[in-house]
Amino acid sequence: MKRLMTATTAIAALTAGAALAATDIEAVDMDGDGFATIEEVRAAFPEFDVEFFEQVDMNGDNRVGPQEILETEVQEILARYDMVPLEERPPMIVLDANMDGFMEIEEVRRAFPDLTQVDYEDMDENDDNRLTYQEYYTTESQDIVARYSNGSVADIAEIDMDGDDFASFDEMAGAYPGLDRESFDDIDQNGDNRVSSQELYDPDAQDIISRHDS
Repeated sequence: MKRLMTATTAIAALTAGAALAATDIEAVDMDGDGFATIEEVRAAFPEFDVEFFEQVDMNGDNRVGPQEILETEVQEILARYDMVPLEERPPMIVLDANMDGFMEIEEVRRAFPDLTQVDYEDMDENDDNRLTYQEYYTTESQDIVARYSNGSVADIAEIDMDGDDFASFDEMAGAYPGLDRESFDDIDQNGDNRVSSQELYDPDAQDIISRHDS
């Protein structure tokens, strides 16, 4: 009997712990309106796969409400990703201003005023003159907006001399005289001895580069 009670108590404790670990709307809602847009979800969970947003947004209004976020299915999806503490989240960039699920070039330019038509068209994979979130969060599109978010439209191609779409230490040192190996390793986040576009335009990488920029 004592053993049964001990097991029951342990299960109750685990259940209580799971309940306490639930992600509520306050943990994701950054502007205090009581809802979480996809931008807010992505700010809280940077690795969140936008393909799952339709499952999280159960009523299809392009935002997650306080009841939706507590649904078991939603909690299971969010639990796959690590949450960034509120104080460490970057400023939220609202792209879909009219919340219709798409981003026209004028909406994107509110966040990135210098975005060119050519770059927008490269992001618009199906050529319908509007971006879905799936299109916006592709690696290629994020490489494009990263250049604008750092105040520069320079491309890694300007550093990449051998045409492999990456920058080696020698190529980086050639572009930024004085860049040492330790700084290169800090920029090379995945440790593969080469720098990708995403690594190059990471804010921390840009801070390092700015100290060596000729």
